Amino acid sequence: MGVTVKERRPNEFWIYINHNGKRKAKKIGRDQSKAEAIAKQIEARLVLGDFNMAPSKTPPSFGKYCELWLADYIKITKRTTTYQRYNSLFTTYIKPAIGKIPITELKRSDVRSLFLKMRKQELSRSSIASAKNVISGVLEYAIDEEIIKDNVSKGVLRRLGLDSHEGRELARGMTPQEVELFLATCLKYDRAWHPFFLCAFRSGCRLGELLGLEWGDVDFNGRFIQVQRSFRNGRLTPTKTGKVRRVDMSDQLHRELGELLTKRKTEALKAGTGEVVEIVFHTNGAHTSQNTVRNVWKRLLPKAGLSDRRIHDIRHTYASILLSTGASPVYVKEQLGHSSIQMTVDIYGHLIPSGNREAVNRLDTPKLDATQAQPTKIKIP
Repeated sequence: MGVTVKERRPNEFWIYINHNGKRKAKKIGRDQSKAEAIAKQIEARLVLGDFNMAPSKTPPSFGKYCELWLADYIKITKRTTTYQRYNSLFTTYIKPAIGKIPITELKRSDVRSLFLKMRKQELSRSSIASAKNVISGVLEYAIDEEIIKDNVSKGVLRRLGLDSHEGRELARGMTPQEVELFLATCLKYDRAWHPFFLCAFRSGCRLGELLGLEWGDVDFNGRFIQVQRSFRNGRLTPTKTGKVRRVDMSDQLHRELGELLTKRKTEALKAGTGEVVEIVFHTNGAHTSQNTVRNVWKRLLPKAGLSDRRIHDIRHTYASILLSTGASPVYVKEQLGHSSIQMTVDIYGHLIPSGNREAVNRLDTPKLDATQAQPTKIKIP
Protein backbone atom coordinates (compact mmCIF):
# COMPACT_ATOMS: atom_id res chain seq x y z
CA MET A 1 0.00 0.00 0.00
CA GLY A 2 1.31 3.45 -0.82
CA VAL A 3 0.30 6.97 -1.72
CA THR A 4 2.96 9.19 -3.26
CA VAL A 5 3.14 12.68 -4.73
CA LYS A 6 5.19 13.22 -7.87
CA GLU A 7 5.89 16.19 -10.10
CA ARG A 8 5.19 14.82 -13.57
CA ARG A 9 5.93 18.14 -15.30
CA PRO A 10 7.19 21.48 -13.91
CA ASN A 11 4.57 22.68 -11.40
CA GLU A 12 2.20 19.79 -12.22
CA PHE A 13 1.74 17.48 -9.23
CA TRP A 14 0.07 14.06 -9.32
CA ILE A 15 -0.96 11.60 -6.64
CA TYR A 16 -0.16 7.92 -7.27
CA ILE A 17 -2.05 5.27 -5.31
CA ASN A 18 -0.91 1.63 -5.07
CA HIS A 19 -3.31 -0.51 -3.04
CA ASN A 20 -4.14 -4.23 -3.08
CA GLY A 21 -2.52 -4.66 -6.45
CA LYS A 22 -4.46 -1.79 -8.01
CA ARG A 23 -2.89 1.45 -9.18
CA LYS A 24 -4.43 4.83 -9.81
CA ALA A 25 -3.13 8.28 -10.63
CA LYS A 26 -4.80 11.64 -10.10
CA LYS A 27 -3.68 15.07 -11.30
CA ILE A 28 -3.95 17.65 -8.51
CA GLY A 29 -2.50 20.87 -9.92
CA ARG A 30 0.30 23.35 -9.26
CA ASP A 31 0.26 23.40 -5.45
CA GLN A 32 2.56 20.75 -3.96
CA SER A 33 1.42 21.36 -0.38
CA LYS A 34 -2.22 20.74 -1.33
CA ALA A 35 -1.24 17.57 -3.20
CA GLU A 36 0.60 16.30 -0.12
CA ALA A 37 -2.37 17.13 2.12
CA ILE A 38 -4.73 15.19 -0.16
CA ALA A 39 -2.28 12.28 -0.26
CA LYS A 40 -2.29 12.08 3.55
CA GLN A 41 -6.09 12.00 3.63
CA ILE A 42 -6.22 9.26 1.01
CA GLU A 43 -3.61 7.23 2.88
CA ALA A 44 -5.64 7.52 6.09
CA ARG A 45 -8.81 6.39 4.29
CA LEU A 46 -6.97 3.40 2.84
CA VAL A 47 -5.86 2.35 6.31
CA LEU A 48 -9.47 2.56 7.50
CA GLY A 49 -10.71 0.73 4.43
CA ASP A 50 -12.87 3.72 3.55
CA PHE A 51 -11.73 4.38 -0.01
CA ASN A 52 -13.26 2.90 -3.13
CA MET A 53 -10.15 1.22 -4.55
CA ALA A 54 -11.59 -2.25 -4.26
CA PRO A 55 -14.53 -3.31 -6.40
CA SER A 56 -17.88 -2.83 -4.71
CA LYS A 57 -21.02 -4.83 -5.35
CA THR A 58 -23.18 -1.77 -4.74
CA PRO A 59 -22.00 1.48 -6.36
CA PRO A 60 -22.08 4.56 -4.11
CA SER A 61 -24.97 6.97 -4.37
CA PHE A 62 -24.30 10.29 -6.06
CA GLY A 63 -24.86 12.05 -2.74
CA LYS A 64 -22.36 9.91 -0.87
CA TYR A 65 -19.76 10.32 -3.56
CA CYS A 66 -20.34 14.09 -3.69
CA GLU A 67 -19.71 14.32 0.06
CA LEU A 68 -16.35 12.56 -0.44
CA TRP A 69 -15.48 14.88 -3.34
CA LEU A 70 -16.30 17.99 -1.31
CA ALA A 71 -14.31 16.81 1.72
CA ASP A 72 -11.31 15.24 0.00
CA TYR A 73 -10.84 17.62 -2.92
CA ILE A 74 -12.77 20.90 -2.81
CA LYS A 75 -12.24 21.67 0.87
CA ILE A 76 -8.48 21.22 0.49
CA THR A 77 -7.72 22.60 -2.96
CA LYS A 78 -10.22 25.48 -3.29
CA ARG A 79 -10.98 28.64 -1.34
CA THR A 80 -13.17 28.38 1.75
CA THR A 81 -15.89 30.44 0.07
CA THR A 82 -15.94 28.04 -2.91
CA TYR A 83 -16.34 25.06 -0.62
CA GLN A 84 -19.12 26.78 1.33
CA ARG A 85 -21.00 27.73 -1.85
CA TYR A 86 -20.70 24.24 -3.35
CA ASN A 87 -21.67 22.55 -0.09
CA SER A 88 -24.70 24.82 0.27
CA LEU A 89 -25.89 24.05 -3.27
CA PHE A 90 -25.38 20.34 -2.67
CA THR A 91 -27.29 20.33 0.62
CA THR A 92 -30.15 22.55 -0.51
CA TYR A 93 -30.79 21.49 -4.12
CA ILE A 94 -28.63 18.64 -5.43
CA LYS A 95 -28.86 16.11 -2.62
CA PRO A 96 -32.67 16.20 -2.29
CA ALA A 97 -33.08 15.78 -6.07
CA ILE A 98 -30.44 13.24 -7.11
CA GLY A 99 -28.54 12.37 -3.93
CA LYS A 100 -30.01 8.87 -3.53
CA ILE A 101 -29.46 7.81 -7.16
CA PRO A 102 -26.52 5.39 -7.59
CA ILE A 103 -23.79 7.29 -9.39
CA THR A 104 -23.67 4.60 -12.08
CA GLU A 105 -27.39 5.08 -12.80
CA LEU A 106 -27.53 8.87 -12.94
CA LYS A 107 -29.09 9.96 -16.24
CA ARG A 108 -28.97 13.13 -18.28
CA SER A 109 -32.71 13.54 -17.72
CA ASP A 110 -32.16 13.57 -13.93
CA VAL A 111 -29.68 16.41 -14.25
CA ARG A 112 -31.91 18.29 -16.69
CA SER A 113 -34.90 18.04 -14.35
CA LEU A 114 -32.83 19.42 -11.49
CA PHE A 115 -31.70 22.47 -13.50
CA LEU A 116 -35.23 23.19 -14.71
CA LYS A 117 -36.53 22.97 -11.15
CA MET A 118 -33.85 25.41 -9.96
CA ARG A 119 -34.77 27.80 -12.75
CA LYS A 120 -38.44 27.52 -11.85
CA GLN A 121 -37.51 28.52 -8.30
CA GLU A 122 -36.01 31.67 -9.86
CA LEU A 123 -32.40 30.92 -8.98
CA SER A 124 -29.85 32.97 -10.88
CA ARG A 125 -27.95 31.57 -13.84
CA SER A 126 -24.73 31.80 -11.84
CA SER A 127 -26.19 29.60 -9.07
CA ILE A 128 -27.36 27.02 -11.61
CA ALA A 129 -23.95 27.13 -13.30
CA SER A 130 -22.29 26.53 -9.91
CA ALA A 131 -24.59 23.56 -9.31
CA LYS A 132 -23.55 22.21 -12.70
CA ASN A 133 -19.90 22.61 -11.67
CA VAL A 134 -20.57 20.50 -8.58
CA ILE A 135 -22.29 17.72 -10.49
CA SER A 136 -19.73 17.74 -13.30
CA GLY A 137 -16.82 17.80 -10.87
CA VAL A 138 -18.14 14.76 -9.01
CA LEU A 139 -18.71 12.84 -12.24
CA GLU A 140 -15.25 13.68 -13.59
CA TYR A 141 -13.78 12.50 -10.29
CA ALA A 142 -15.71 9.24 -10.65
CA ILE A 143 -14.46 8.84 -14.24
CA ASP A 144 -10.87 9.17 -13.04
CA GLU A 145 -11.52 6.39 -10.53
CA GLU A 146 -13.10 4.22 -13.24
CA ILE A 147 -16.48 4.05 -11.53
CA ILE A 148 -18.33 5.51 -14.53
CA LYS A 149 -17.42 6.17 -18.16
CA ASP A 150 -19.41 9.29 -19.11
CA ASN A 151 -20.20 12.71 -17.65
CA VAL A 152 -23.95 12.96 -18.23
CA SER A 153 -24.05 16.64 -17.20
CA LYS A 154 -22.04 17.84 -20.20
CA GLY A 155 -23.96 20.12 -22.54
CA VAL A 156 -27.18 20.10 -20.52
CA LEU A 157 -27.11 23.80 -19.61
CA ARG A 158 -26.25 24.79 -23.17
CA ARG A 159 -29.19 22.86 -24.61
CA LEU A 160 -31.48 24.46 -22.03
CA GLY A 161 -30.15 27.92 -22.90
CA LEU A 162 -28.98 28.42 -19.32
CA ASP A 163 -25.23 28.31 -19.76
CA SER A 164 -23.11 31.28 -18.73
CA HIS A 165 -22.47 32.57 -22.26
CA GLU A 166 -25.94 32.53 -23.77
CA GLY A 167 -28.35 35.06 -22.34
CA ARG A 168 -25.71 36.32 -19.93
CA GLU A 169 -27.08 38.44 -17.14
CA LEU A 170 -25.03 41.56 -17.79
CA ALA A 171 -23.49 43.44 -14.92
CA ARG A 172 -24.92 46.86 -14.12
CA GLY A 173 -21.97 49.11 -14.74
CA MET A 174 -22.01 52.84 -14.14
CA THR A 175 -21.27 55.67 -16.55
CA PRO A 176 -18.32 58.01 -15.89
CA GLN A 177 -20.84 60.69 -14.88
CA GLU A 178 -22.47 58.34 -12.35
CA VAL A 179 -19.06 57.43 -10.93
CA GLU A 180 -18.19 61.09 -10.36
CA LEU A 181 -21.63 61.71 -8.85
CA PHE A 182 -21.15 58.84 -6.39
CA LEU A 183 -17.65 59.99 -5.41
CA ALA A 184 -18.87 63.58 -4.92
CA THR A 185 -21.70 62.28 -2.72
CA CYS A 186 -19.19 60.25 -0.72
CA LEU A 187 -17.09 63.38 -0.15
CA LYS A 188 -20.16 65.25 1.06
CA TYR A 189 -21.69 62.65 3.38
CA ASP A 190 -18.85 60.29 4.39
CA ARG A 191 -15.47 61.81 3.47
CA ALA A 192 -13.48 59.12 5.32
CA TRP A 193 -14.64 56.52 2.78
CA HIS A 194 -13.66 58.55 -0.29
CA PRO A 195 -10.11 57.07 -0.62
CA PHE A 196 -11.53 53.54 -0.48
CA PHE A 197 -14.17 54.06 -3.15
CA LEU A 198 -11.82 56.06 -5.37
CA CYS A 199 -9.35 53.17 -5.17
CA ALA A 200 -12.15 50.74 -6.06
CA PHE A 201 -13.27 52.72 -9.13
CA ARG A 202 -9.71 53.48 -10.31
CA SER A 203 -8.17 50.03 -9.77
CA GLY A 204 -10.95 47.51 -10.48
CA CYS A 205 -9.80 45.39 -7.53
CA ARG A 206 -12.17 42.90 -5.96
CA LEU A 207 -13.63 43.90 -2.60
CA GLY A 208 -11.54 41.40 -0.66
CA GLU A 209 -8.39 42.54 -2.46
CA LEU A 210 -9.03 46.16 -1.48
CA LEU A 211 -9.53 45.20 2.16
CA GLY A 212 -6.33 43.14 2.12
CA LEU A 213 -4.14 45.97 0.78
CA GLU A 214 -1.13 47.01 2.86
CA TRP A 215 1.04 50.08 2.46
CA GLY A 216 3.92 47.85 1.39
CA ASP A 217 1.83 46.93 -1.68
CA VAL A 218 1.64 50.57 -2.84
CA ASP A 219 4.61 51.63 -4.94
CA PHE A 220 4.42 55.41 -5.17
CA ASN A 221 7.58 55.66 -7.30
CA GLY A 222 6.49 52.98 -9.77
CA ARG A 223 2.90 54.25 -9.56
CA PHE A 224 1.31 50.83 -9.18
CA ILE A 225 -0.38 48.64 -6.57
CA GLN A 226 0.74 45.05 -6.10
CA VAL A 227 -2.34 42.92 -5.43
CA GLN A 228 -1.33 39.76 -3.63
CA ARG A 229 -3.94 38.87 -1.01
CA SER A 230 -7.64 39.06 -0.17
CA PHE A 231 -9.54 39.52 3.10
CA ARG A 232 -12.84 37.70 3.44
CA ASN A 233 -14.77 35.95 6.20
CA GLY A 234 -12.30 37.15 8.80
CA ARG A 235 -9.18 35.71 7.18
CA LEU A 236 -6.48 36.57 4.68
CA THR A 237 -6.17 34.35 1.61
CA PRO A 238 -4.36 34.52 -1.73
CA THR A 239 -6.14 36.29 -4.60
CA LYS A 240 -8.94 34.47 -6.38
CA THR A 241 -6.58 33.17 -9.07
CA GLY A 242 -3.73 32.61 -6.63
CA LYS A 243 -1.55 35.01 -8.63
CA VAL A 244 0.04 38.35 -7.75
CA ARG A 245 -0.58 41.19 -10.20
CA ARG A 246 0.27 44.85 -10.64
CA VAL A 247 -2.46 47.44 -11.08
CA ASP A 248 -1.53 50.86 -12.43
CA MET A 249 -2.48 53.92 -10.40
CA SER A 250 -4.09 56.90 -12.07
CA ASP A 251 -2.78 60.36 -11.19
CA GLN A 252 -5.82 61.04 -9.03
CA LEU A 253 -5.50 57.74 -7.14
CA HIS A 254 -1.75 58.26 -6.70
CA ARG A 255 -2.40 61.67 -5.15
CA GLU A 256 -5.28 60.46 -2.94
CA LEU A 257 -3.35 57.51 -1.49
CA GLY A 258 -0.35 59.77 -0.88
CA GLU A 259 -2.55 62.15 1.10
CA LEU A 260 -4.08 59.25 3.02
CA LEU A 261 -0.63 57.93 3.99
CA THR A 262 0.37 61.40 5.21
CA LYS A 263 -2.82 61.51 7.29
CA ARG A 264 -2.07 58.06 8.75
CA LYS A 265 1.43 59.19 9.74
CA THR A 266 0.00 62.27 11.48
CA GLU A 267 -2.49 60.08 13.36
CA ALA A 268 0.32 57.76 14.45
CA LEU A 269 2.36 60.68 15.80
CA LYS A 270 -0.62 62.03 17.74
CA ALA A 271 -1.22 58.56 19.20
CA GLY A 272 2.39 58.52 20.38
CA THR A 273 3.27 55.34 18.54
CA GLY A 274 4.83 56.72 15.38
CA GLU A 275 3.96 53.48 13.62
CA VAL A 276 1.45 53.57 10.79
CA VAL A 277 -1.09 50.73 10.69
CA GLU A 278 0.03 48.54 7.79
CA ILE A 279 -3.53 47.95 6.54
CA VAL A 280 -4.47 50.70 4.06
CA PHE A 281 -8.24 50.71 4.68
CA HIS A 282 -8.42 49.60 8.32
CA THR A 283 -11.05 49.97 11.04
CA ASN A 284 -9.49 50.76 14.43
CA GLY A 285 -6.30 49.04 13.35
CA ALA A 286 -7.96 45.84 12.14
CA HIS A 287 -9.20 44.62 8.78
CA THR A 288 -12.58 46.01 7.75
CA SER A 289 -15.34 43.47 7.12
CA GLN A 290 -16.94 43.23 3.69
CA ASN A 291 -20.41 43.77 5.16
CA THR A 292 -19.28 47.09 6.61
CA VAL A 293 -18.30 48.30 3.14
CA ARG A 294 -21.53 47.00 1.60
CA ASN A 295 -23.57 48.89 4.19
CA VAL A 296 -21.77 52.16 3.38
CA TRP A 297 -22.25 51.50 -0.35
CA LYS A 298 -25.97 50.86 0.07
CA ARG A 299 -26.34 53.99 2.18
CA LEU A 300 -24.59 56.29 -0.32
CA LEU A 301 -26.30 55.07 -3.51
CA PRO A 302 -29.73 56.62 -2.79
CA LYS A 303 -28.09 59.81 -1.51
CA ALA A 304 -26.46 60.10 -4.95
CA GLY A 305 -29.79 59.41 -6.65
CA LEU A 306 -28.47 56.14 -8.10
CA SER A 307 -30.38 52.88 -8.36
CA ASP A 308 -29.46 49.88 -6.22
CA ARG A 309 -26.69 47.60 -7.50
CA ARG A 310 -23.98 45.28 -6.23
CA ILE A 311 -20.66 46.62 -4.99
CA HIS A 312 -19.00 44.16 -7.39
CA ASP A 313 -20.41 46.30 -10.20
CA ILE A 314 -17.65 48.81 -9.40
CA ARG A 315 -15.23 46.29 -10.90
CA HIS A 316 -17.42 45.94 -13.99
CA THR A 317 -17.62 49.73 -14.23
CA TYR A 318 -13.83 49.99 -14.21
CA ALA A 319 -13.49 47.42 -17.02
CA SER A 320 -16.32 48.83 -19.14
CA ILE A 321 -15.03 52.42 -19.00
CA LEU A 322 -11.51 51.31 -19.91
CA LEU A 323 -12.69 49.24 -22.87
CA SER A 324 -15.19 51.80 -24.13
CA THR A 325 -12.43 54.42 -24.24
CA GLY A 326 -10.22 52.19 -26.38
CA ALA A 327 -8.02 50.35 -23.87
CA SER A 328 -6.63 47.02 -25.10
CA PRO A 329 -8.53 43.92 -23.88
CA VAL A 330 -5.13 42.43 -23.02
CA TYR A 331 -4.35 45.41 -20.76
CA VAL A 332 -7.77 45.17 -19.09
CA LYS A 333 -7.27 41.43 -18.59
CA GLU A 334 -3.95 42.04 -16.81
CA GLN A 335 -5.40 44.83 -14.66
CA LEU A 336 -8.38 42.72 -13.57
CA GLY A 337 -6.30 39.61 -12.96
CA HIS A 338 -8.41 37.36 -15.17
CA SER A 339 -6.94 33.91 -15.75
CA SER A 340 -7.36 34.22 -19.53
CA ILE A 341 -8.14 36.79 -22.20
CA GLN A 342 -11.12 34.62 -23.17
CA MET A 343 -12.75 35.36 -19.82
CA THR A 344 -12.32 39.10 -20.38
CA VAL A 345 -13.80 38.92 -23.87
CA ASP A 346 -16.69 36.68 -22.75
CA ILE A 347 -17.71 39.12 -20.02
CA TYR A 348 -16.93 42.46 -21.65
CA GLY A 349 -16.74 41.70 -25.37
CA HIS A 350 -19.92 43.66 -26.05
CA LEU A 351 -18.16 46.80 -24.77
CA ILE A 352 -15.12 46.61 -27.04
CA PRO A 353 -15.46 49.37 -29.69
CA SER A 354 -16.35 47.86 -33.04
CA GLY A 355 -17.01 50.98 -35.08
CA ASN A 356 -13.66 51.14 -36.85
CA ARG A 357 -15.38 51.31 -40.23
CA GLU A 358 -12.68 53.48 -41.73
CA ALA A 359 -10.11 50.78 -41.02
CA VAL A 360 -12.27 48.20 -42.80
CA ASN A 361 -12.73 50.53 -45.77
CA ARG A 362 -8.99 50.49 -46.33
CA LEU A 363 -9.39 46.92 -47.55
CA ASP A 364 -11.47 48.09 -50.52
CA THR A 365 -10.00 48.72 -53.95
CA PRO A 366 -9.10 52.44 -54.21
CA LYS A 367 -11.33 54.46 -56.55
CA LEU A 368 -9.83 56.74 -59.16
CA ASP A 369 -11.11 60.29 -58.89
CA ALA A 370 -11.00 63.12 -61.43
CA THR A 371 -8.07 64.84 -59.78
CA GLN A 372 -5.88 61.79 -59.63
CA ALA A 373 -2.84 61.92 -61.94
CA GLN A 374 -3.33 59.94 -65.14
CA PRO A 375 -0.65 58.06 -67.05
CA THR A 376 1.08 60.28 -69.64
CA LYS A 377 0.20 59.41 -73.20
CA ILE A 378 3.27 58.93 -75.37
CA LYS A 379 2.99 59.85 -79.06
CA ILE A 380 4.77 57.45 -81.35
CA PRO A 381 6.33 59.28 -84.30
